[in-house]
Amino acid sequence: MNKVAKLADQARAFRRGLRSRWVLPAMILSLAIPAASGSTGKVLSVRLVPREVKLWGAGAAQQVLVLGRFADGLERDVTEQSKFSISDSTRAKVRQAGEVVAVADGQATLTAEVEGAKARADVRVAGSEQTRPFSFAREVGGILTKRGCNSDDCHGSVKGKGGFKLSANALYPKEDYEWIVEGGTYQVLAAGSEGGRTPRINLEDPEKSLLLAKPTMQVAHGGGPLIAVGSGDYETILNWIRQGAPYGEEDAAGAVRVERIEVLPKSVVLDGNGKQQLLVTAYLSNGQQEDVSGQVLYASNNPEVVAVSESGLVKAVQTGETAVMIRAAGHAVSAGFGVISEPIADYPEIPRRNYIDDYVFAKLKKFNIIPSESASDEEFLRRVCLDVTGTLPPPERVLEFLNDPNPDKRDKLIDILLASPEYIDYWTFRFADLYRVAMAPQGDLKYTKMYWEWVRDMIARNVPYDEIARRRIAAQGYDGPSRHYYHIGGELPAPGNMMSEQLRVFLGRRLDCAQCHNHPYEKWSQDQYWGLAAFFGRVSRIGQLGQDMLIIDDPAGHGEFGQGAKVIHPRTKQEMEPTFLDGRVLAEDQRTDPRMGLAQWVTAQAYFDEAIVNRMWGLFFSRGIVDPVDDFRLTNPPTHPELLDTLARDFRENGHDLKYLIRLITQSRTYQLSSTPNRTNKNDKINYSHSMARPLDPEVLLDAVSQVTGVYEDFDNWMYSKEPPGTRAINLPWPDAVPSQFMDVYGRPNRLMVPERSVKANLGQALHLLAGPTYTSKLAAAGSRIDRLVKSGASNGEIIDEFYLAALVRLPTAAERAALEEAISAFGDRREALQDLAWALMATREFAFNH
Repeated sequence: MNKVAKLADQARAFRRGLRSRWVLPAMILSLAIPAASGSTGKVLSVRLVPREVKLWGAGAAQQVLVLGRFADGLERDVTEQSKFSISDSTRAKVRQAGEVVAVADGQATLTAEVEGAKARADVRVAGSEQTRPFSFAREVGGILTKRGCNSDDCHGSVKGKGGFKLSANALYPKEDYEWIVEGGTYQVLAAGSEGGRTPRINLEDPEKSLLLAKPTMQVAHGGGPLIAVGSGDYETILNWIRQGAPYGEEDAAGAVRVERIEVLPKSVVLDGNGKQQLLVTAYLSNGQQEDVSGQVLYASNNPEVVAVSESGLVKAVQTGETAVMIRAAGHAVSAGFGVISEPIADYPEIPRRNYIDDYVFAKLKKFNIIPSESASDEEFLRRVCLDVTGTLPPPERVLEFLNDPNPDKRDKLIDILLASPEYIDYWTFRFADLYRVAMAPQGDLKYTKMYWEWVRDMIARNVPYDEIARRRIAAQGYDGPSRHYYHIGGELPAPGNMMSEQLRVFLGRRLDCAQCHNHPYEKWSQDQYWGLAAFFGRVSRIGQLGQDMLIIDDPAGHGEFGQGAKVIHPRTKQEMEPTFLDGRVLAEDQRTDPRMGLAQWVTAQAYFDEAIVNRMWGLFFSRGIVDPVDDFRLTNPPTHPELLDTLARDFRENGHDLKYLIRLITQSRTYQLSSTPNRTNKNDKINYSHSMARPLDPEVLLDAVSQVTGVYEDFDNWMYSKEPPGTRAINLPWPDAVPSQFMDVYGRPNRLMVPERSVKANLGQALHLLAGPTYTSKLAAAGSRIDRLVKSGASNGEIIDEFYLAALVRLPTAAERAALEEAISAFGDRREALQDLAWALMATREFAFNH
């Protein structure tokens, strides 16, 4: 083995040592929870859920829960062990299982007692003699939802099943009513029924209705038995058919409707033997509420963590975290569950810096996870410089920061970075990536540069983000953001495609699935999709390819989609008017500039604030509070919903200031936690208990290699792109127009669609690391850092220190320095030895990742 190979081996050994200092452990397989040993101890206190019991209507009832606090810090469901009493039995009565039943209008007090601990709740009874009118949407739609008949793998799928189509989760009860009462087969691209129409009910002989015969297996049914003959659900449907199958009160003025549902408890931690009953409450349009816990469908997102019964009783299975989804007719919510193996008796007090820490650390304590220690100054410095400026700090600034005794130096550094030119460079790159600024989408270098310069100007002036969004959505004329609507060849994208991208970028919602049919998993309808698409029906270009093209909203339209400015619903073949998601149609006097009306509506939504704070959070923590960051949906709930709400509200109240948000995040102790895990948080991937290692994006990594070697990339290598010397990869206005094998193998997106960056290791990266010119040529180049240091007469120790500071933002340990000095001295060619040292440092994950 030659000396170079030996040194490479030694360098790799040092690399392994470096990695062991910070790299997160590999994922450990989940283990079944051992049975909890011993008693949980005495109940310290109890509380009643809900805190106020509202009973409305004849026979109204409400199940209550008693939650007890124990010495180990856990709250457990102790309803079964509780004794109940009520102050006035003429108003309501209480069963020992904790069910409160209305008797007469009035008020009373409910008391629950467990082991001497008591809790009370007010009981209010109203309308005890009123019988609630029948509603197809609530009664029949509720049964179909509870039994899973309208789930996405049954009749609620895109085309339905067995010729029978229902809306998912009974979101569109009038459509369901038509398919049940009139029959027919749903067509995706036509409004009418395919073939003849056979009703699913039989008014002359109700018991023979297919709606009853199928789920009771009196007629073959692929879904198996779902309803028993004579059961409550069976009798409800049978009586409805006997009464002529009316639609019910939904059509009546002043009808009482369900406005939303809520689940309690919303967040639960269980031990190995834990169980928890869920309560689901419907909030009604008349201000009253109703217990619908027995009328909903429960499903665990991960049955390997918790199992849930048909009645809503959740039981622990093994350690982990998941959500239980609850679906009622037209509504859905979720409850978060964590299962722990062993409660921490003496949980430490963790210092906090702002409200981010309050929310994050409160959940960690609840889940018995202790956060890591605060990051060292070296770790914090490297992390925050890469996150805020995309740039490594130079060695002299590293030493300056490490030697600064000021206790506020981290906050001071954050402000310096936010005011730096590098901040403008980096966040121009970030938003140019999100907004798809590149040669291929814009089709012209001049237009691309105009768009890029607009993004840079917005960042440099710290323009409020809502204003940036309005300008981008409603862009017209010949200015920078209008180039977003100009595509290669001068063609305009379809109105639906333009709309879908805007909502994904600015609201974090993906409506694409609703283009051809109602969304199979979410509440978005095909009508909503095309109503929003209509805002873009008039987008037109004036001019020819190669000329200065204007983008305007022309009342005559561009004529390529529908007729003129018309947007045609593909299923109903009707012209769609610009319609907001809430059903409100854009006023006639605003239709000369319809996209501005949409832009104002978008930026006024809570969705807008949630989407951007979640996207920004994801850039600093490797995952969003909702992840993927632009995929908000019911089955993808946030890990910290209260934190997300507070961040969104705070961002709006502080003028949609991006710098304010970045400062808030980076000043938090949560952001400044070490990447070194402890025994309690080593498997945590979603609760921010320690910093997660994030691979550097290819552009940032290429710039880092150039910075460490002292040799900048030559981007003056394409016939149309002549970038000046020293241009960094993050400063390229048209990155897709500049060939770079390095950035391609490391996952550079082409920006033809909203980028979803995923920098995964591959063979090309390994080969490039071993023999690629990005590393080999730069290390040996004249004028490189190595060349400069050798010519300056620097000692081996000084060179080792400088490369550690430049690449890893820390000094080597005494052992590392001694071993490297010995290896370099023993090597025949000092310059080659130093090149191997630099390569070995850049080959570590400590260099290629931000941690």
